[in-house]
Amino acid sequence: MNFKATVCGLLAVLFLISCDDNTSGLGQSLTPQGDVMTVVNDSCFATSRTVKTADSLLIMTTQCNLGRFTEEQSGARIDASYLTQLNCMEGFTLADSVYGIGDFKFPQWFIDEVGDQKPYYAQLKLYYTGFFGDPVNPIKIEVFPLNTLIEPDTRYYPNADPSLFCDLQAEPLATVTISGKNLQDSDSLRSLAGYYPSITVPLPDSIAKTILESYFDPARKHYFSDARSFMQNLCKGFYVRCSQGDGTLLYISSSILGINFKYIGHDSDDEPKMESRIAEFQGNSEVMQLNFFKWTGLEGQLADNTCTWIRSPFGLLTEIDLPIDQMRDNEYVLNSAQLRLSTAVTPSSKYKPSIPTRLLLIRKQKLQEFFSKNNTTDKTESFVASYSSKYGTYSYDNIASMVEKIYSDREDWIAVNGGDNAAYEQACPDWNKVILIPVGANTDASSTAISYNVDINMHQVKLIGGDTPIKIKTIRSKF
Repeated sequence: MNFKATVCGLLAVLFLISCDDNTSGLGQSLTPQGDVMTVVNDSCFATSRTVKTADSLLIMTTQCNLGRFTEEQSGARIDASYLTQLNCMEGFTLADSVYGIGDFKFPQWFIDEVGDQKPYYAQLKLYYTGFFGDPVNPIKIEVFPLNTLIEPDTRYYPNADPSLFCDLQAEPLATVTISGKNLQDSDSLRSLAGYYPSITVPLPDSIAKTILESYFDPARKHYFSDARSFMQNLCKGFYVRCSQGDGTLLYISSSILGINFKYIGHDSDDEPKMESRIAEFQGNSEVMQLNFFKWTGLEGQLADNTCTWIRSPFGLLTEIDLPIDQMRDNEYVLNSAQLRLSTAVTPSSKYKPSIPTRLLLIRKQKLQEFFSKNNTTDKTESFVASYSSKYGTYSYDNIASMVEKIYSDREDWIAVNGGDNAAYEQACPDWNKVILIPVGANTDASSTAISYNVDINMHQVKLIGGDTPIKIKTIRSKF
């Protein structure tokens, strides 16, 4: 049996590296005189359809999307908003005294130098790595304070309701009009090397006053001991949404609450002088951040049976039914199953979403488990393929192990529960279904992918499928 398994493995390898489709004599050339292998080089066909993004798809990302974009041709529109908590680092410290806070008597020269400047103020800085859409289109954003903590042990999904965390009927803390090009900054600043675009949202001075007074109050100083205490007592976080405008989606990488204040410092000669500083509390991977996505106008693409669609972030996905019984039976060993997905051309537009770089192929019933655990492919129930711009395809070279697992799961269920294939398929309607999802890769120092997250940039791809069956090439063998 070991010899036969080895031969089957060699056969699969030779198939992948061979350019000759004629494999009629291949098995015989590898086996002894009395051991004849039958090899079947065949094809079968899968069916596919466009589906809405699964509600249980969990986002594990530090990027937050903000804005609104409506597509010209289809009328499909996405609204993206997010909420973020803020981290207070352990060992947080301020100056010994801050102007305008507490009973410390600042000298007259210091008061004169401050003059008409605000002694303290608060602002929210939104840093972004890029955007999709019109660079100068104005959009108005609103900021609301959270009144409920995001619990770290609770799983949240993009279809959650932001009103569970803040009062959206109240007046926002702040509003500001922005654009992708960031017209708040000058042209000379934007042209500098290393320029990192950001949006400044002025917040009420009362936020700065409360935080600074708490620090200098012995009864409240412990609010700064860690992030949890800071959030529970001083600032639970913010919800940020687009309230007006259309045409731009920003990719927010970091949200920082800055508390600006003035205090007495010293120059290089140890002479006292007025100093200005910013205490920062950052939304990052150490605290919770949640994206919210709302799509409208996708009905046309959902109903389009001439093809299938994938739209991200969290719009449409492609679902495939694998023909398990055509690929695998008890007589033959399935050595190879190659699935190649071809893309179709979509109409050009001024702002056209890019094609996803990678597509995760995963069993539908494993979706939630994959994104809520370690996000690594196992080459059995999940695979990743990269887009080939040369051929316009995503290729999964060998999903035989997935087919075998799906087949054996059905056999195991029948052995335990009785019945037949029909009974199993009724009990487990998604048994042979797989889903295609755009993903981004997390890499190690050698640029090797170690895990995958849902790609939440604007992407769109049209795949040949729907009424057109998807061809799967197989190699099966038996002695």
